[in-house]
Amino acid sequence: MTAPLRPMNLGEILDRTFQIYRSRFFAFVLIAAIPTLLMDLLLLVDENWLHARTLVQPGWTKSGLFFWNSVVSLGFFHISSILYLLVEPASFKMVSGKILDYECSSAAAIRFASVRWKSYLWIAILKTAAVLVVPELLAAMLLIAEAVFFIATGSRATGVVSVVIFFVPALMGIILFLWCGACFSLALPIAVFEDLKGFKSLRRSWALSRGTRTRVLFVWLVVFISLWILAWGLEFLLGQLMFLVGRTLHIAEIMHHLYRSAAFVLVTAIYALVGPIYPIAITLFYYDQRIRLEAYDIERMMDAAGLISPILTAPTAAQVTTPEETDLVTPTAAEETHS
Repeated sequence: MTAPLRPMNLGEILDRTFQIYRSRFFAFVLIAAIPTLLMDLLLLVDENWLHARTLVQPGWTKSGLFFWNSVVSLGFFHISSILYLLVEPASFKMVSGKILDYECSSAAAIRFASVRWKSYLWIAILKTAAVLVVPELLAAMLLIAEAVFFIATGSRATGVVSVVIFFVPALMGIILFLWCGACFSLALPIAVFEDLKGFKSLRRSWALSRGTRTRVLFVWLVVFISLWILAWGLEFLLGQLMFLVGRTLHIAEIMHHLYRSAAFVLVTAIYALVGPIYPIAITLFYYDQRIRLEAYDIERMMDAAGLISPILTAPTAAQVTTPEETDLVTPTAAEETHS
């Protein structure tokens, strides 16, 4: 049996997150590995055929090359964000099974996410635009405005002034990115559990996330920093280990060629292992907010006791689903009773 539905503080949410993760460890890792492997495949295609970073004129200045590399890196980051968001509904479904006490395998969760993948893709694109693209554009516009001002006034920015000129727009963009990320953090869980689409899920997330945005932001930062430390730290240790082995066994050339592939596999494994933590926590935040603001726990208890009689209406064509779709989207009556 699962823990009863009730409001939880941040420590309880984190503790519950790792409990759920441990209970279905391999299933969550399998789901998290899907977008990671897809992104790895895209990077391999780019490295061997597309060569996006070298699609520049040979005569470009260093600043021009830096700008182009930044654009390419941001492009890959946006694609990665969309891929991860597109697969997250499968993790949400498995977490919901643990919270509401019904069985949901990884295969069933993936099938569930695939049924409405177009809707989830649209929400992922909207969320990426709101959280990433808008802050980036505003920061870039501010930086351009600063440059125009200095050019128009004939001033020259050197030393500390030039650093501040670049740092202020970047800092404002990061702050806006974090704030928007917290405001729209519940958009996908809302789309999954409340069947809202597009802008409606974003508006609902804006309202439902009030009062918990700081907690969501804290969890995201913990996961991001942990991921960054693990990825860079273990990659550094791997490089040192392979260097020592190559020098000791006189196979430094072979180790040098193997390092890149080994580091690639290591980082992929780290992303797959750490990746499930945030979706699990976000699902818990979603139910916690519904309990706090909408008394969802009482609604569930009354529904299980048969105290709420739904009004029977003729279903519309959009509401008619096949038995297979019903099994994927909602738990059975027996599962609802046990929850």
